[in-house]
Amino acid sequence: MRSLISRLSLVLALLLAAAPAAQAQFNFLPEVRAGISARGVDGGGNLLDPARIGDANVELLFTAPDLNAWSVIGELRPHLGATMSFRGQDSYGYAGLSWTFQAPILPVFVEASAGGVVRSSMFNAPQNDPARNFGCGVGVRVAGSVGVNLPLGASLIGTVEHLPDFGACGATRANTNVGMRLGFRF
Repeated sequence: MRSLISRLSLVLALLLAAAPAAQAQFNFLPEVRAGISARGVDGGGNLLDPARIGDANVELLFTAPDLNAWSVIGELRPHLGATMSFRGQDSYGYAGLSWTFQAPILPVFVEASAGGVVRSSMFNAPQNDPARNFGCGVGVRVAGSVGVNLPLGASLIGTVEHLPDFGACGATRANTNVGMRLGFRF
């Protein structure tokens, strides 16, 4: 548990260190999200089994007013995030765009995200391992979320994310994860 807390602290510190540069470009940091997830849910089994939970996630969402001119409904926001595995699997960082649509009357929203991902295997795999190849360590991340707005700018968010590699390492592999996060808007 102490290792998990130190890893999460490191990830959060790195993301917050990158935030001032992002704030200069995107005006300000309107939302921070953090939570836990279960990896590899496309393999079946009991999704509610606590033993499946093995990742912690932190995500920062920024405001870029010029992007919202392209969105007729909803809000487009750049995001930057990291998922740390505390079960010895690859950790990864990601960045991209999120489109959020808030229901008109209800405190519910839906979100779609797409972007790129960099896996830790790109850096720590053995020298001749295919995972070190550019195509395997770098990939695509797509995600969908449903959230409920809570008092004081907080929200509870359920997320499904998919990380395909499109056969870049010789065999098509993909990972689908589900998780719960708590968000705070500023």
